[in-house]
Amino acid sequence: MLAKRYTGKKLVDNIFATSKKAKQAIVKFGKENVINATIGSLYNEDEKLAVYDVVESVYRNLPPEDLYAYATNVIGEDDYLEEVIKVVFYDDYKEALKGLYISSIATTGGTGAISNTIKNYMDTGDKVLLPNWMWGTYKNIVIENGGKVETYQLFDENGNFNFEDFKIKVLELAKIQKNVVLVINEPSHNPTGFRMTYEEWVNLMDFFKSIRDTNVIVIRDVAYFEYDDRGEEETKKIRKLLVGLPKNILFMYAFSLSKSLSIYGMRIGAQIAVSSDEEVIQEFKDALPFSCRTTWSNIPKGGMRLFATIMKNPELKANFLNEKQGYMDLLNERANIFLAEAKEVNLELLPYKSGFFVTVPVGKTVDKVIEDLENKNIFVIKFDTGIRIGLCSVPKKKIKGLAKKIKESIDKSKN
Repeated sequence: MLAKRYTGKKLVDNIFATSKKAKQAIVKFGKENVINATIGSLYNEDEKLAVYDVVESVYRNLPPEDLYAYATNVIGEDDYLEEVIKVVFYDDYKEALKGLYISSIATTGGTGAISNTIKNYMDTGDKVLLPNWMWGTYKNIVIENGGKVETYQLFDENGNFNFEDFKIKVLELAKIQKNVVLVINEPSHNPTGFRMTYEEWVNLMDFFKSIRDTNVIVIRDVAYFEYDDRGEEETKKIRKLLVGLPKNILFMYAFSLSKSLSIYGMRIGAQIAVSSDEEVIQEFKDALPFSCRTTWSNIPKGGMRLFATIMKNPELKANFLNEKQGYMDLLNERANIFLAEAKEVNLELLPYKSGFFVTVPVGKTVDKVIEDLENKNIFVIKFDTGIRIGLCSVPKKKIKGLAKKIKESIDKSKN
């Protein structure tokens, strides 16, 4: 009875399924005896969801009409849309990015931003270019919208961004497609914690600017950027590289309040479109709200008001940034423990710089490793031939010794 384009589709969500097994183990064996590294949300040292005090306070004091009414516009509240741009590009963005046209639309989390972009810019049957190490839902979004997946190798042999493979794949698609849609998840890449250098961004942007006869839509997934420790000076230098983009290059930033304010269940995010061509941005303003209206209608007003209220009030914003720094420090402490112990036991890791996750490349025996870990009540997420550990949700006391246990399971799987 399904339409032909939907026949054969079945969601297999490895993350939610494995997380469910971890929760069942906690009920059976007790929380203290289980390591649940499956969760992609920020948790405190008591293994409870990290809730910002300022977020809780502001939200509880919003007037009822902000909590329960429809949003003012299909594309989102005006002040929210402006504050989103400022958070990603800083308050001085209009001056710093003079000559560029920038517009934003509220979406259902970062997922909605990515989905809405692929839906509107990928032609049916086209390939979308994704990193080989990736959040698996990217693939589902492409397939859902009638596309196919092509991948580029994220890392070269030295653990740097594999510019050569990326370049080859883009140019191959440019020969056969009018639009090339691609995803760069950076900084704090999911699942590895990878971050590109400024020099790598320079090479990348020079390459984009050299492309003339094909439209390139760059989805930059910045869902985890709030928890990256790249400094303001370098971030602004990378921002400046957007100036001078040819009109056939469109940058689309996918922003998520799930991570930024730790309000995962509210499902609030944004698309931020950046182009040197006013017509391209007008097209964005015309077409994408149509998709918003026919998919989710509008975004919860309360979450947008919450974000705008905090960002527009200097005292509230300062309180938020202070709390966020505390959580960033905690993430760094957890990461430092794991990275140091991994080095001690010669556990190979994919390049990690910042963020919620670290990934161990395993190879063909990955399923055996996961089975052995689960027998020890250690639950991780399978990503292709590797395993992802959610540093964001595991307390320091449980991270200690974890690298050794993983290494033992890997060694055992090879015998």
